Amino acid sequence: MLRSIYPKIFLLGSLCFSTVVYGQQPSQFSQFQLNQLYFNPAAAGADGVTKFQLVHRNQYSGYQGTFDQGGAPTTQFFSGSTAFKNIGVGLTVYNDKIGALTNQSIHLAAAYRLPLANGTLAVGGSAGLYRVALNYNILRPSEPGDPLIQTGTVAEAHPDVNLGIRYETSGYYLGVSVNHLLKSQYQLGSSEATNPLVPTYYVNGGLNLEIGYLFSVQPFAMAKSDLTSLSFEGGAMVTYNQRYWAGASYRAQDAIILMGGINLLQSQTLRLSGAYDIVTGGTSVKSPSSYEVLLSYRLPAPKMGKKTIVRTPRFRF
Repeated sequence: MLRSIYPKIFLLGSLCFSTVVYGQQPSQFSQFQLNQLYFNPAAAGADGVTKFQLVHRNQYSGYQGTFDQGGAPTTQFFSGSTAFKNIGVGLTVYNDKIGALTNQSIHLAAAYRLPLANGTLAVGGSAGLYRVALNYNILRPSEPGDPLIQTGTVAEAHPDVNLGIRYETSGYYLGVSVNHLLKSQYQLGSSEATNPLVPTYYVNGGLNLEIGYLFSVQPFAMAKSDLTSLSFEGGAMVTYNQRYWAGASYRAQDAIILMGGINLLQSQTLRLSGAYDIVTGGTSVKSPSSYEVLLSYRLPAPKMGKKTIVRTPRFRF
């Protein structure tokens, strides 16, 4: 299971040998259906709106390491995107920390959007830097004083590239993407280390089903794999009056997830939502819960060329 490996795996049990080994796993977000620019650059400019999002996640909340600053993963992710005619552009900033190991990245994304059948097909890519830092002072090797063990924090940053495609209509969407195509290598202070960023492949999709005048239902699902393991999760949300929503999902062999949110403004431009994971798999080495908070603000995409038409209440329908 991607990122379901218990948090202590990063503590580098083989550091007493000549090579650094660490658990390079992608972060997982329970509200992935609302946060698709994280794993698919073709989502830049989706729905033709300008959107800014900030996500904070505490995974296996309350887990404590056996010494020092060990503990559960925490992740922050910021994204912003907009659309200019048939081009979507975006920015993502990522920070993930698990004990001694910190992963950070910044990417610029672009997507070409073209009409196809009754929807829009987007082909996108993103490029940027991916930084990995390891604080050796937190680690505890089996042989204190081993000259192969570094001191202080060692960090490296390398180029990183992601690709994706996405098809969306008013009733459904489907996306396929791959991250870390360059397989950048990180030595982190060891001349013999070869620790690559492993490519991760994503397939995800969702529906939008109108149920009467006030209710709609949005089923969603995602599968991801690094070609050695496979993770699957899926569920559904129910939205009332386009303002309140609640839902549930299941991540195979890991957690049952409860989620909900509200549009805080009458214009429905500011959304606050959250998710709570009830961990069901591997609880002997993981705390039984995780939580995630997402804040999103959107506004109409900028108009290029012609001025925006101002509609009056009398003629707006």
